[in-house]
Amino acid sequence: MENHDIVRDDPIISDKMLAYAVILTHEGYPCVFWQDYFTWGLDQPGYMSGIEALVRVHEDHAAGETTVLHAEDNLYIMQRCGAGAHKGLVFVLNNRGDAWNGTWVTTRWKNTKFVPAAWRGNGDLSVPWDQWTREDGGGEFYAPPRGYAVYVPLD
Repeated sequence: MENHDIVRDDPIISDKMLAYAVILTHEGYPCVFWQDYFTWGLDQPGYMSGIEALVRVHEDHAAGETTVLHAEDNLYIMQRCGAGAHKGLVFVLNNRGDAWNGTWVTTRWKNTKFVPAAWRGNGDLSVPWDQWTREDGGGEFYAPPRGYAVYVPLD
């Protein structure tokens, strides 16, 4: 893999966005490799499937405690609970390469509309559907094949 010390003639690009989705939505101080952003076009300005959209999610929504809502081999869902002006988010990572994947989870948000703020799939850049949570905070959240989706609350 490339990093600030090693750059290959044939850069590894597949699945890098899955890694960036994790580091830019979870707790900690993330770092983006400048060549991924500027040289290899993973920034994708104006699109919801690039590093630029994930950086915007990180800056505007990724705050507060992380709670894992679902974890298995092919599906991972967590929430950032929010803090201050940052409302938080729900992050879905789908490890299946053949279909959209998701499940019902209970979030901290009751009767709330969620909209997708960033997403990407392997060969599928379809926009995830808006989702609603019920009175108990339960809702269904999905991500595209071998991809991710970040949902943010609208209230």
